[in-house]
Amino acid sequence: MKDNAYERIMDSKSGKILAGSLVYGIMFEILLYRNMNEIGIPVLMLTTCLFLIGFFRIFEMRIKQETVFYMAAMVLLGISTVLTTSDFFLIWNWFGSICMFFLVLIHQFYDDRKWSFAQYLKIYLRMWFAPFGNLLSPFRALIREKGRKAKPGEKTSSGYVTQIFIGCVAAILLLIIILPLLFSGDMVFASFIRIFTGNMDGFHFPAEKLFLFLFGFVLCFAVLQAFANYDPDLCKKEQEDRPVQVSGITCISILTAVYVVFCLIQIGALFFGHGKGLPAGFTYAEYARSGFFQLLGVCLLNLVIVLTVIHLFRPGRTMQKVLTVFSACTYILIVSSAYRICMYIGAYQMTLLRVLVLWGLCVLSFILAGVIVNVYKKDFPLFRYSAMICVLCYLILSFSRPDEWMVRYNLKNKEDWIESYDEIRYLFSEDFLLALDQITISGDTGNLISYCQEVVDNYDNEPGWTYHIGEARIKQAAEWFLSEYVKNTP
Repeated sequence: MKDNAYERIMDSKSGKILAGSLVYGIMFEILLYRNMNEIGIPVLMLTTCLFLIGFFRIFEMRIKQETVFYMAAMVLLGISTVLTTSDFFLIWNWFGSICMFFLVLIHQFYDDRKWSFAQYLKIYLRMWFAPFGNLLSPFRALIREKGRKAKPGEKTSSGYVTQIFIGCVAAILLLIIILPLLFSGDMVFASFIRIFTGNMDGFHFPAEKLFLFLFGFVLCFAVLQAFANYDPDLCKKEQEDRPVQVSGITCISILTAVYVVFCLIQIGALFFGHGKGLPAGFTYAEYARSGFFQLLGVCLLNLVIVLTVIHLFRPGRTMQKVLTVFSACTYILIVSSAYRICMYIGAYQMTLLRVLVLWGLCVLSFILAGVIVNVYKKDFPLFRYSAMICVLCYLILSFSRPDEWMVRYNLKNKEDWIESYDEIRYLFSEDFLLALDQITISGDTGNLISYCQEVVDNYDNEPGWTYHIGEARIKQAAEWFLSEYVKNTP
């Protein structure tokens, strides 16, 4: 293990870091227990950021500007979580928060200003898994702390006590996984355990809380230990003697020629053709539907191709010009794909998947612009730029509550768009209920009334960490709908 300043601080101030990790584990358990999507989540994100700032001060670090942006994004993602009931956004809010968490640590511990996209991606993925190799580090630190407190030459049993404690903790963590399996595997064993625990719920309650505490405590210390094990090879500057190879220029030139022909056809047939020259049996909307996913895939592939060429070769003037034309063709493909899906939405209304495709094309356009800049400016921080673009665009999408305005758009443009309200439950999350006060419902409302009654019965938000703002607003909307429509129902 290489010795560096961060490792020395981690070793000399392990007592403070252990104490901080212990307190964080307690906060982690309090805020997360039976509370994966409620109001305690943004508090947890803010708490995590404050603890990180405290740990950075222990490591004698200056808080960088981009770190503040990543931390703000974490908190905003937590706020978004308590404003929606969409499973899609709930899952991706958590994933995005974890991504921001590791970006904060990498940006603080390493000098990432001149990393290439490929180098940053490699280190980023590596550091995601690095903490798993340090899960025992907090217990090793406890043993070292006990050893330091013992007088030189004094024989003590504290080392054995600490190791026994570690063994007990490891056994508890394993039993949390093993015992539920044994319960379900043998009813006699389950009945025997109930003699001592009273019932299953009484057994699981403290086990779940203990697991959350240990998870927060161990992972907090393990993550810091992984980043403190500073590896200079990770930051080794890439070789600048990458050759300009004819093979790369030839490959891109051939692809560009094909794309130019394709783009001319797109401009003529799709944008200005108004349906003329379409294959037999195809309507304009069907023609649009048949291509936008394929073109989206080609756009993503083109992005990978340009990044690969930049990584493998040193772009000279000829290569830069060819890549610029190649990227311009990719923009035409992006516009074509967006135009196709907009036509399809006009014919068949909006769904979350179609909105996500448009959102993805928008994000891809911004990232491709950064890639073009990177072709001419090798020191451009493409990975950090792409991360900022993704998180900003995602925050805009998440806070816009797409389920709500999609329903308004669909019912405004086609009143009989939904023949059965079971269909709307399949296509959208419960957020669509927020749109009920601004639209007129025609036809049979029986299914929707039953659904609203189910929401009112299921959502019982009490004050505390489990309070969910989005669920409370949805319940209020459902109650309003029932008061307005049930009294008019024969």
